[in-house]
Amino acid sequence: MKDLFTRSLLNPVLSPDPKHDWEALKVYNPGAVYHNGRYHLFYRAVGHGQNWHSAIGYATSEDGEHFTRFSEPILDRDPANPLEHRGLEDPRVVKIDDTFFMTYAAYDGVVPRLHVATSGNLRDWHRYPPAFTDFQFTKMGGVFVKWKNGEPVEITEPKSPECDERTKAGAIFPARIGGMYWMLFNEFRIWLANSRDGIRWHAIPGPFLSPRKNTDLFDNVFVEAGPPPIKTEKGWLVFYHGINDAIQYHLGLLLLDLENPAKILFRSREPIFGPRESYELSGIVDIVPGAMKLVEENKDEELKKLLREAEQKGFMPQVTFTPAAVVVDGIVRIFYGASDQFICTAAASLQDIMTAIVD
Repeated sequence: MKDLFTRSLLNPVLSPDPKHDWEALKVYNPGAVYHNGRYHLFYRAVGHGQNWHSAIGYATSEDGEHFTRFSEPILDRDPANPLEHRGLEDPRVVKIDDTFFMTYAAYDGVVPRLHVATSGNLRDWHRYPPAFTDFQFTKMGGVFVKWKNGEPVEITEPKSPECDERTKAGAIFPARIGGMYWMLFNEFRIWLANSRDGIRWHAIPGPFLSPRKNTDLFDNVFVEAGPPPIKTEKGWLVFYHGINDAIQYHLGLLLLDLENPAKILFRSREPIFGPRESYELSGIVDIVPGAMKLVEENKDEELKKLLREAEQKGFMPQVTFTPAAVVVDGIVRIFYGASDQFICTAAASLQDIMTAIVD
């Protein structure tokens, strides 16, 4: 399957802003929704220094390429909440009836935990406690993946009991199914969950989607939930992240049954989008060992040296991370984090995507 999306000539459409300390280093991994004739973008932002943490910024646009951003975070960590010590990460946004739901991971520095916030106007958000109270990552079939000497290694035992609470990457379906809210979530493996109120969630035993190991496919090491699914006549269109042994983040797709989201009708064998441009191939990538510690210590020159060495050794992850896909007038516009440092956009015809599924 070929790359179906055309990148904006204006990429990156959002970059770090040195005038705002809270987003001076990195802006990436945005959620988005189209409402009242505008694109509303909610993005992860990181500043410098020992107090660095992730906050959620807010920007709007009429065309999806020229954005006006707010000077302050729309959501920031609560210093009194230890679960949010390192902030709020990777928001995804969806509208169901008259309510906007945002999922994000609160990160304490060790374990991310998925949370939900709701809003009626996209500016005032009510935040809730962790979305899952009974999820246990390894007991539910989860496997951690670490790269050692350039090779992926699966780890089945968490470093600590807290690590078994790991939940993130929540993609809520934009409509109830059978009277219930539904969501795909997490990384390494993807699970399916449902909820009566959209706030408190229960994971269905799984995982729902796993890597296709022992192949040369784009998702042979681990998978992660992408943006909220898109409803079509043929089924729920789902984009998900597939990571291979070269640490390349590609976008694959699924088609799920409209009435039974646990039923997979189609899974792509080839990606539909992935890293190619210079701004997607290197940068301050979070998973490079030691990178964020140097960020915390403000050691810019040492950070640059570390990233150069990672690139030379073939250990520079190539990242196009896509938490947002918005359909406007038959065009699917994705917003994605490039190299964990910038926000970019690309567009494709929904009809072309559905035709590729049929073929």
